[in-house]
Amino acid sequence: MGNQVTSSKRTKVLLIVLGVSLALALGGLCVLGIMLSSASDSKRELLDKYQRVKNCLSSCTEFLSPSCKPCEEGWTPLHGKCYFFSSVKQTWFESRDSCVASEAHLVTINNTEVQDFLASKINETHWIGLNDLESEGHWVWMDKQTLRETQFWFKKASGEAEPDNWSGDDASGEDCACLGYEDEPLNYWFDASCKYKKKYICEKTFSSTFTENN
Repeated sequence: MGNQVTSSKRTKVLLIVLGVSLALALGGLCVLGIMLSSASDSKRELLDKYQRVKNCLSSCTEFLSPSCKPCEEGWTPLHGKCYFFSSVKQTWFESRDSCVASEAHLVTINNTEVQDFLASKINETHWIGLNDLESEGHWVWMDKQTLRETQFWFKKASGEAEPDNWSGDDASGEDCACLGYEDEPLNYWFDASCKYKKKYICEKTFSSTFTENN
């Protein structure tokens, strides 16, 4: 009788130990499953990030490739901008609208490098985006930014200087600016009647052009 009781107790203990072991094993499997699931998610995230970086590098490589043109045909690049030099003559207003139609604007000149670059590309006067149409003497660019660089206005040896708002040909005066003027130097600014017909220079950023071509 005593042996049977002892055997029964051992069996119960073994069953309890086995049950606890199974519970621990199941718990371990659950934890392992969660870890594997988390690792799988992390792997997917890493793969996604890798693909994004790969795509980015591919785009950068294409952009830097000699065969890749950051500016569309007929436009000239310089420091993240594309410039268009027209072959036809229009009034300042018509020139402004033509640039807008090309998703660009009449050129803004804010440093000597751009000024010299543009002047080197032309052989006659061209409209630029500078004007004082809204308020006489308050010169602004197409984005309404006030003119700050004044060293490019032409000055004669006699002391006369641009802008002079001459009204000899147009009673409304001269409210639009151009690069160069008739027989005068091409690397200076002159104010002129907006009604005159001149060639013009448009400007746009690389980004819009590159996006359109890719």
